[in-house]
Amino acid sequence: MNISAGHGILGKIRFRDGEMPAYDRTYLVVAVDSDYLEVVNVSSIKGKERKLLFPSNEPLKKYKPPFMVPSFVKLDSLVRVQLSDCANLQILHRGQKLDPGELRRIIAKIS
Repeated sequence: MNISAGHGILGKIRFRDGEMPAYDRTYLVVAVDSDYLEVVNVSSIKGKERKLLFPSNEPLKKYKPPFMVPSFVKLDSLVRVQLSDCANLQILHRGQKLDPGELRRIIAKIS
C-alpha cells in the first residue's frame, strides 16, 4: 500500500489514549516518513455542527475528494502510526488526495 500525505483513509487506528475504536473511522494523512504515518481524525459535519465551535475542530473547505460529504478535522487528534500497522487501512476515493492548498492549511493549523 502506497499512502502519502493528502490521502483519506478508512480503518481502525488507536486513539491518542491508546484505545482502539469500535468501528472503522476516517482519517486524513498529514505526513509520511519511512516508518510512520501521521494522521488526524476526520468526521462528517452533519448533525455535529455545534462541534465546529470548538477551536480544536476545523472544517475542510475543499473536502471532495477524498471525503464525499462536508467534513471537519480534529486538530488535536494527531497520532503517529507505524507503517507495519497499516495493513487494515483502505485508501479512500480511488487514491485521489485532498486539495494541496487545503492540506497545507490544515497542516499549518496543526503545527
